[in-house]
Amino acid sequence: MKTILLALALCIGLHSFAQKKDKPNENTKFLYKEASIETDDYSIYIVDVISNAKQAKFKIKIFNKTNDYLLIKPNEFKFVSGDKTIISLDKTYVVAPNEEESKVLDFKGSDMLVEKYTLECYGIYKASAGGKVYPISNFELPASKNEIISNGFTCTLLKSELNTDKSVAKYECAYTGDGVGIINPSKASAIMPNGQENVNSKKNHPMVLEKGKKDDFTLVFNEVNGAGDMQKKGIQIKWNDTFRESKLKAIGNSKLELIKESEKK
Repeated sequence: MKTILLALALCIGLHSFAQKKDKPNENTKFLYKEASIETDDYSIYIVDVISNAKQAKFKIKIFNKTNDYLLIKPNEFKFVSGDKTIISLDKTYVVAPNEEESKVLDFKGSDMLVEKYTLECYGIYKASAGGKVYPISNFELPASKNEIISNGFTCTLLKSELNTDKSVAKYECAYTGDGVGIINPSKASAIMPNGQENVNSKKNHPMVLEKGKKDDFTLVFNEVNGAGDMQKKGIQIKWNDTFRESKLKAIGNSKLELIKESEKK
């Protein structure tokens, strides 16, 4: 009888030990294999994929294969595992024509340590770079007004500083039209005191704004020898093709399977 009880106790102990061993603790992390997919419009690469009990995240690289803008909405990307579906709360961003952008996407929930899951990439949209250009009158600095209103765009001058060697102007723009507003600050230039055109030296990412959205950008104009003193005589911002209006087309319909590769604690 003692032998039977001892064997039973041993079995129960081993079973409990196995359960404890198999159950991941809060420090456990799963690493996943890299994945990629390619369409006519874009290539997606998923790297550095990792999860713990409360979070799954990875770096997503999207290469834009088109001559148009891609608008990426992470809140339309889905982590799907069994009956669990979680969206990312990361911010919308833009991939310029024929360029690549890398972002880290984060999905937060519970029991996120799964052997595999599906990433549904629905939040990808294309906006034609050939949309309608909206010409806007030159903006004088020092400013006699601080607002620009034209064809669905409302821009406010937040601050400006004119110096002999460098001048800076920061604007915030909102779009209220029925399509999407494309703002490319790299197209803006300054008309110097002698009439010479001076390019914006600040590297800005293009912005694609849906109705009711806003963003800001900064213009920087460096001194040009012989073109006049910006501090003493001022400049004019020439907008050129900075502002366009276009339409969005949904092109996100890709799914990738992310499979566990290893585990660490």
